[in-house]
Amino acid sequence: MAVITLVGLPGAPGATTSALALLRTWPMEPGRRMVLAECDPDGGAILPGAFQGEVGAEWGLRNLALSSRTQDLVTAFWPQLIAVENDERRSERNRLLLPGLTSIDQAASLTPVWGQLADLFAGIEQHDHDVIVDLGRSGAFGPSGVLALRADLVLVVVRGTIRSLHAANSRIKALRTLMDGDSGRGAGALGLLLIRQGPNGPREVESELGVRVVASLPYRPDEAAVLSDGAPEGGKFMTSKLMTAARDATTPIRQHIATRRSRLASPLQQRLQGGVPGAR
Repeated sequence: MAVITLVGLPGAPGATTSALALLRTWPMEPGRRMVLAECDPDGGAILPGAFQGEVGAEWGLRNLALSSRTQDLVTAFWPQLIAVENDERRSERNRLLLPGLTSIDQAASLTPVWGQLADLFAGIEQHDHDVIVDLGRSGAFGPSGVLALRADLVLVVVRGTIRSLHAANSRIKALRTLMDGDSGRGAGALGLLLIRQGPNGPREVESELGVRVVASLPYRPDEAAVLSDGAPEGGKFMTSKLMTAARDATTPIRQHIATRRSRLASPLQQRLQGGVPGAR
């Protein structure tokens, strides 16, 4: 698989909740792991939200930045991950979280680290890991924007409301400018994750924003509260409409990335073959 970044909008459309839903439902081939990295410069929400403050701040992005001053980033990275366990797979520890910053003031210390972190994520497949990066509302721009540029897919999380579409318009224009300027790497990497709230469905959203809706999730605030605020999970949560839709969403996301990789590889393969005598 790959590196997938989720980008939010003003008005909290649900980027972090969606990222957690995908983390917990992502299909796991034997031996693979999925990492959710909270890389929002404005601060992380999972420890005080889904974890209800039961996990301390001794793990995460801030500690990674401090540790990287005395050791290489790869060595410092792995001890900062904590397990997000599903009830049926408590012993596997194959869904991992890099908790985010605990204060917006800490973002300045990450300035020299974002690029290194992007390189680490880009090469993490070699360790049989895939990555979901939660960039929040502002992380796709500024120093942390390199994480979006190096991703296989950037999903803007948007709702079908007029207010959300209005906020998405300017954000998507800025992302297009940023990604198209990155030597063409951004072509085809931008998509939408639609939260189905409001009068506009996938067709209307695509028409308004000019970006493909790669996947969608239902608007289920009671179920989402388990992920956003640590509400009681209950025995049927993993088969709820939200989590079932998240599980279904992994298929088009994976297909979108595979198609894009194939398109990017084809011109390179043609150039390589053209430069080898006798190549066909």
